[in-house]
Amino acid sequence: MNNLERARRYIACTPGAVSGDGGHNRTFAVACSLVHTFHLDYAQAMVLLGEYNERCMPRWSPRELDHKVRSALKAPPRSGGSALGVPGRKRTTLPAASAPALNPVATVERLLGGFRCGEAELSQASVVKLPQDWKQGGATLLDHLFRKGEVVNFVVAFSTPQVGKAVPSGRGVCIEQEVAIHSWRAGGSPQCDGGGWLRMNPLDGRGITDANVAAFRFALVECDSIPLPLQIALLAKLPLPIAAIIASGGRSVHAWVEVNSSGPDEYRTIVAKMLRTLAHCGVDTNNKNPSRLSRMPGARRLIGGTPPGHQKLLYLNPTPTSHSIL
Repeated sequence: MNNLERARRYIACTPGAVSGDGGHNRTFAVACSLVHTFHLDYAQAMVLLGEYNERCMPRWSPRELDHKVRSALKAPPRSGGSALGVPGRKRTTLPAASAPALNPVATVERLLGGFRCGEAELSQASVVKLPQDWKQGGATLLDHLFRKGEVVNFVVAFSTPQVGKAVPSGRGVCIEQEVAIHSWRAGGSPQCDGGGWLRMNPLDGRGITDANVAAFRFALVECDSIPLPLQIALLAKLPLPIAAIIASGGRSVHAWVEVNSSGPDEYRTIVAKMLRTLAHCGVDTNNKNPSRLSRMPGARRLIGGTPPGHQKLLYLNPTPTSHSIL
């Protein structure tokens, strides 16, 4: 177990700070433990203190967390690290005050610790055997992640607000799961020059807004602010219940994370917390609504894509757990 893993276990067992009950001192002590006892650098300490912050009442702002980590790095080291079996290391140099507080690429590199994997490794780890014909990925996903009788919505109309960029347009098509599977197995996923889009959660058949979501099953995790190889490796390592990973045909991959909440309020609370925790890794924090569109596997994306532009199903697990894929 490395220092980062030890520190994460420590964070998981540490009660959150409460305002008016020594909250500042408690949080500062946690920051000091991260940088001195576990010898984490600035970026790693910020990520784990952000995880700890989810249990604080009220939560600290990003600026306050930054101040606590910087203050901990300036403070003299405390003794006791050897009792945890953490090897000594030269103290981390404090980042310059003028430097950006967060660097997603550097953060993910440190979290991965040199780990890498590609599409082939993800596909080999898939719980469901993926189809040899990538164009059958859409039907395979619907067969395992949607239920008979549920209404599926997909979109293949698009507009081009700028050259080289296609965005979904219109209400799309609503169709029952088994009808879509039969059609897509025969002819492949529907598509257009912009590729194709699929709503992650079933609808009630009366509309396409959040109010029309029939089951709050999945949330979207996407981090296209970091290079594609890092995205794939990060998703393989994150301890999240990932049900599906789909190549967008461009510069990102989309992960469907199982939420299974009872309603919209609980869904938004769970998803917002998850996205805040992952923000340091460059994850898009705007993907909070349950009617969100994702890239549809089995379609080919020409506009804005990277040749060959395949929106390919890379991983599928109908019963995911909060353990790393690899």
